[in-house]
Amino acid sequence: MPRERTLLPTVVGALAATLVGAFVLTSGLIATQHAFRFEGQLPALLPFFAWGAAAGVGHLANLGRTLLPRWRAAWGYASLVPYAALMMSVAVVPGLELPWWTALVAAVCAAAPFGVVALRSDPSLTVTPVRDADDASLRGTFLTGVALMLLAYAVAGPAVAGAILSVLLAVALGIAAMMTHGMARASRTWRMRHWMALTWGSLVIWVSAILRGLTTFFDDSWFVFTVVVAAGVPLILCNRSEVRRHG
Repeated sequence: MPRERTLLPTVVGALAATLVGAFVLTSGLIATQHAFRFEGQLPALLPFFAWGAAAGVGHLANLGRTLLPRWRAAWGYASLVPYAALMMSVAVVPGLELPWWTALVAAVCAAAPFGVVALRSDPSLTVTPVRDADDASLRGTFLTGVALMLLAYAVAGPAVAGAILSVLLAVALGIAAMMTHGMARASRTWRMRHWMALTWGSLVIWVSAILRGLTTFFDDSWFVFTVVVAAGVPLILCNRSEVRRHG
């Protein structure tokens, strides 16, 4: 039990730092690099729709309120200044292309306060299930894994089909996020490995969005298939282990 008290809060803070840093980096590159001149911010936002659908916006809002005082104490507001300045510069000067490292600097600054939260290991920042997974939770978790795969295809696959799929998925997952506990009841039934798998899938989607715009990596359909599988399969495997555990 003492190990759980020290480890889980650290992991929660580290996951938050990873997610925020990856989002800001992706968003910043999309905003500042000429290769993304026809792109909006939707590819950077897509993973959050999966989080909302899995846990419900109510639970995520409660988690945000729990983190807010700790984030603010770690100079949270100041950490957003580089990102805000970057986005405002692009808004004021349309077509402005800043060096790629400006997005990286903004990402590191935005993630830093969550890193401080992780190092402090506050025992109240734990993520543990309050009940066993039921059939509805297992179905919702599987659907979340499938959604991650579709989101990865939307950002890595053909541009036109991907744009249409992105909008449809955002609408569908947004509706699911309005459910009290989300379609997977993640706040009640998920273990840390589920959250880590969802974080991994989100990172795959963000990396795919960057590679799609800056490289020709996805000209090979096998690479598209690879990232689609990589995004969703870990969460599906976690769900499979729950199915076996409950027989």
